[in-house]
This record gives sequence, structure tokens and C-alpha cells, in this order.
Amino acid sequence: MKNPLPTRSRGAEVSRTVRAAEWWEFKLSPVLATAYATAFLLKISVVSLLPSLLLALAALAACAAYVSVVNDLTDFKDDLASGKANRLVGKSRASVAALLACCVLPGAAAAIRWRGEPLLLSLYLASWVVFTLYSLPPVRLKGRGVFGLLADASGAHLFPTLLAVALVYRRAGAADALWLVAAAAWSLSFGVRGILWHQLGDLRNDEKIDLRTFARRHKVAWLNRLGNFVVFPAEAASFCLMLYHAGSPVAVALLCYYALLTYLRKRLWGVNLVVVMPRERSHIVMQEYYELFFPLAFLLSSSWRYPLDALVVAPQLLLFPRRAAQSAKDTRVFVDAFKLILMRIGGR
Repeated sequence: MKNPLPTRSRGAEVSRTVRAAEWWEFKLSPVLATAYATAFLLKISVVSLLPSLLLALAALAACAAYVSVVNDLTDFKDDLASGKANRLVGKSRASVAALLACCVLPGAAAAIRWRGEPLLLSLYLASWVVFTLYSLPPVRLKGRGVFGLLADASGAHLFPTLLAVALVYRRAGAADALWLVAAAAWSLSFGVRGILWHQLGDLRNDEKIDLRTFARRHKVAWLNRLGNFVVFPAEAASFCLMLYHAGSPVAVALLCYYALLTYLRKRLWGVNLVVVMPRERSHIVMQEYYELFFPLAFLLSSSWRYPLDALVVAPQLLLFPRRAAQSAKDTRVFVDAFKLILMRIGGR
């Protein structure tokens, strides 16, 4: 009889199967950052929101895991035909059913918790609904052009962001219409850019199985122009409006620092910046800021009013460590190089 897998190995296998590395930091950290920024705008302590935010984080993680499993389940034959990796290969029906149950049950628990709050419940369930329609036949919006694009962007970014804003509004007992519109425009644009990037990266595989995604229905050059001159400007404008309306000097300072870090990577290491077109040795523009500097900026800003909010910085970095570790590593390299240059100048 074989020994069971160690707990850590089982956890790693489950994480791999639900593709957590593809969505945990990319999608959830910006959602929490929006909640922190909304709290700062409305002068609410982040610490006072922690129970609600932790529930939202767990609920959204369950939804994201569900999306990954259902996508791989409905794409199984297509992935095998196109040669694309599918994480359900070798999994029994019982294990897939167990995975789905582990996603749906926490989601159902969150829905029950919000059953008396129609706005929160609707925003949360909207992600489940659009992603189910995105993947499952006969609707299968994934192959229906712009409808698939908007469904993915809404389920992955728009609805979770609005849920985060609504949670803070509920706690504050007040709302800010301009902030709501700006956050909605930013998250939807960012979501559209993300799914465009994903579909462009999958073009060859989708061509093999004749999957009619939005990217396959249009020329690559046109899609690149759409991302560069329509989607990203809308995203940047709405995000700048959010930063201006929130009024955090720390957020602006960290944006300048991010720009410097990005410039040094480009100048010294040849790292490419991309908007929607995947390339080798590339960074997606603003992704690092949204995941790392955006939440840090508003946690630090809020801690000036509410010192206990500074205690949330460490958990934030522990929950989402990948970007923080890479940024710290790159910064250390640049600082060491700068020190070496100064020493050489001083030795002349």
C-alpha cells in the first residue's frame, strides 16, 4: 500500500490543479487594494474591515478556483486536440467532483452569509454566473467573440472590485458615486486587457481547434491597436482619476518609484513592457503596481490616521509574496550597482 502524499505535496497538487499561481496575486491583490483605497477615501480603518475582507478573499478564491476547474473540465478535449496542457489529465471523475465541491461549498457558505444583503450577494453571484456561462455549453461565451471578452473581464475583475467597494460602503454607511464609476471603469478595462493578453497568447492553440474567441475574430495588428490606444488609455485615465480622488501622496510616490524601477529594468536588462501583446522577457504594464504598490500605498496612507492599520502590511505581503520578493530583489541589485558606481567615482 502506497504512503499517502505529505500534506504539503497534496496542497501543492491542489494549488496546481486549480491554477492558483495564475490568479491568486494577479486578481485578488488588486481587489483588496481597491478596498483599502475605498476605506482611505471614506476615512474608515482597514482593521475594522478585516472580517469582511477576509470573508470576501476566501469567497473570491473559491470562485476563482471553480473557474479554473470548470475551464479545464470543459476544455479537456480541446486542450488534448491542440496540445495544450490540461491539469485534469489523469484525474478521476471522483477527484474532479471533489475539487468542484471544495470550490462550491465555500462559495455557497459566503452566499448564505450575504443572503440578507442583496447588493453584495448579487455582485458575488454574478462572477459565478458569468464564468459558468463563459465555459459551459450550450452558451459557452468563450467562443462567442466580444461576449466572452466582456464575461471574463467582468467575472474576474469588475464584479469582485465592485464587491470590495460595496463592502466598504456598507461599513461606512455612505457611498461616493465618482469613486464607484472610476473603479468600475478601471477594473473592466484592466479585465479586458488581461483577457486580450491571454487570448493572444493562446492564438495558435485556438486556431488548431477553430475556437472563435475575440482574438481569433480580428487581426493581431488591430487587437494591438485596440489595447494600446483604447483599452489601456481608458484603464490609465480611470485609475489616475481614482488616485486623484483618493488624494494619497504615498500612492503617487510609489507610482513614481514603480516607473523608475520599470525604466531601469528596460534600460539595463532589456525587459520589454507589454500592454496586450505577449512577448519574451516582458512585464505587463502596471501589473506590478496593481499587485504590490497599490495595496501598500493605501495601507501606509491609512496608517497615518489609524496606526493599527500598519499591522495589515505584513499579512498583505505574506499573502501575496511573489511580486514583493521580486521587486525587493531587483531594487537591491540596482542599489548595489549604484553604490558601486559611486565608489568608482569617489576613487578617481
